[in-house]
Amino acid sequence: MVGKVIRWSIALIVLIALVLTYLPSFITDSIYKNVEDITDGEMPATVTAFQSGPDVVSTVGGSGEGLNCSLPPWANILFDGERNSRQKRHLVLQRFRQACVFHDLCYRHGLATYGYNQNDCDRILQNAAFRLCVYIRNGSQDGGAARCQSDSKLVLAGVSLGGYDAYRGWDRSTHFEFDSDPSRSNGFQVSRVVSHPFKAALPAKYANDPDQVILMFENLRSNLAVTCITCANVPVLEWTTDPNAVSAELRSVGVTRLPDVLLRRVPMLTETMPVWLPPRRRHAAPHLLVDGAGKDHLIWMSRNNPENSVSCIVGADAARLLTNTSPIRDLCSVDAGPSLTRVEIDMFASAPLPMEVPGSPDVIYATSISPQKTREHHLSFCSRSASRKVEGASDDDRSKCVTFPEAEVRDGAGLGAFQNFPLVRPGQQIYFARDIAQRTDSRLMAAWQRAFGNTYSPDGALLVIDVAPPPVDREPLSAKLKKIVRFDIDDRFDPMMPITRKVDDLRFLSLEATKTSVHLRMVDFAKDNPSVGNVPLMMSNGEVELDRSWAQRPMLVLETRDARPRTKLVFSRGDVVIDPGKPVSAATTEALALQTLVFERDAAAPSNMPFVKSAGAACRIVYEFEPGRTDWPCYRAFDPERTMRASPATRLRASQMLVGRFTQAAGHGIAFPDLCLKSEPIVLKPQGSTFVPLSETAGWKGFQRTITCEPLDAASVVSRPITQKAP
Repeated sequence: MVGKVIRWSIALIVLIALVLTYLPSFITDSIYKNVEDITDGEMPATVTAFQSGPDVVSTVGGSGEGLNCSLPPWANILFDGERNSRQKRHLVLQRFRQACVFHDLCYRHGLATYGYNQNDCDRILQNAAFRLCVYIRNGSQDGGAARCQSDSKLVLAGVSLGGYDAYRGWDRSTHFEFDSDPSRSNGFQVSRVVSHPFKAALPAKYANDPDQVILMFENLRSNLAVTCITCANVPVLEWTTDPNAVSAELRSVGVTRLPDVLLRRVPMLTETMPVWLPPRRRHAAPHLLVDGAGKDHLIWMSRNNPENSVSCIVGADAARLLTNTSPIRDLCSVDAGPSLTRVEIDMFASAPLPMEVPGSPDVIYATSISPQKTREHHLSFCSRSASRKVEGASDDDRSKCVTFPEAEVRDGAGLGAFQNFPLVRPGQQIYFARDIAQRTDSRLMAAWQRAFGNTYSPDGALLVIDVAPPPVDREPLSAKLKKIVRFDIDDRFDPMMPITRKVDDLRFLSLEATKTSVHLRMVDFAKDNPSVGNVPLMMSNGEVELDRSWAQRPMLVLETRDARPRTKLVFSRGDVVIDPGKPVSAATTEALALQTLVFERDAAAPSNMPFVKSAGAACRIVYEFEPGRTDWPCYRAFDPERTMRASPATRLRASQMLVGRFTQAAGHGIAFPDLCLKSEPIVLKPQGSTFVPLSETAGWKGFQRTITCEPLDAASVVSRPITQKAP
């Protein structure tokens, strides 16, 4: 009898094991039979940091909720768990973490930033997981690619079934840029704060204009246009038929003869201008790089397709973008001329970055960190001038790479994928990598790992790379791995972003959201054993605990360029008013409560020094619109039952926050582009310890926006959710 029970128990265990091993893959392979079959072997694009203004050091997104694979630890049982050539196992929560980081950001910010729906996010995750799996090659068996496809489908099934509540519609999504290649986006808007394009060249004509203006870029299926939404309505050229009648503005950007497109018209600074970028490519938002001379550079890193790492690097400035960018030839090359710089090169990485290297022969270089350059996957730093013409040499259309000799980074030893936002400084780059493999010394340890996993992927490394000019012209930049900092910090604190632009200052900030509040955390990676520390926020002569809602919109970290620099933290939050007494279909008004807070301290202050509240405002924005036009997103109130249908207030609540010197008044103002009134953003100018609207009304007959603001001084208000009355 006992023997029979044992035999049946063994049979049952074997049956359960077979079911757990094969049934999930069978089901997902049947449901997702016709997903994309990728054969190129390229790594997926990594998340990318974009600077929105000259004084912005970093933007902390992610809503303070960490970045990881939100799968239960026991999910490892369903996935391939074989050892790799180094006798390490790649458990699912770590192996696919790079794809999961993108997916977390896509769910939280994808709709408001790129128009991504949940299906877009899930399909990007599946493709990225497959690319990672094929690249890592968890096992050496011949069917590795097939097993990778099954594993990626399992990940897709998991998020599709369990992610419906995590995905954020227009009631919760907020603007935060992270995608270097938004190929699934049908259209998106993004803004950059830049120095006034012509004020330095013609100070008398533009004396009443602010020092900094906002450029809004609209990308519709890779057709790009730009509008200066805070410029004065001033002509940059008088009407003429004479191609030699070049205005002072155009002469300042090197135009000596007017092209035909500028004749017989009066182009205005506020006019929407097409931006000619090389066709047959997918264009993301431009990177903003401010060089050592204070000049703004807007740089696109555009790829042809995800099957290779060839990129078209395009450089411009605001003055050229607001006048004329039409080329002579349809090429991604300096031969295209005459206004933009263009060069097409293979960067050996899916998300290259621009950087300034002081003392180099060229101002801007395209750079990447790549494990793909060598067959052994040695870590390499690749670079190439972002403006120099491609010569006839066989490899001049490829970036040149320097392989790091350190044993810690050879063959990918001890490092995972580069999953966090990279930091680019003049002459220096900093990357995070979290470990994706775990060594298994025994069968018991292997069983424990597959059953319980490692939920938060705490182990990782920070890499500091010093970059110097090339020793010989046309050779690669000199790159040295200056420092590797190992750390044990939960990815609940990701993303960690820099507090300063100073080279070699390794202090990073993050936000940690609990059920009711959000806390500011700091990690100093210059220490031997980096750990997470708390940074107090002070308000009304005491420490304040901000409500969790302050983390839903990204926080901006600024460092002023004064003789005595200040570090500023700019928070914002918003809430749409829903009137329970009126049916949504009959509403002709909608209101938004929008609040801002600024905390600051001396930039040279010790890490644990509190940030003190210096300004704050509580604003109320009311939209009034014609009835009967609810097919248009700007003529309807938000319906909580239909969260994928935008309204004026939800679009503004989700909008990008910008900080800059937008008025003649001293100090930084805060701006929110309004997609229902694209030429009239909400600009809050500083006034003592608060902000007031630059203009209280905007719009036209049939669509009006009014805004009123008051000081935000009470700690009791900022430590709880927004409460307000219906319009």
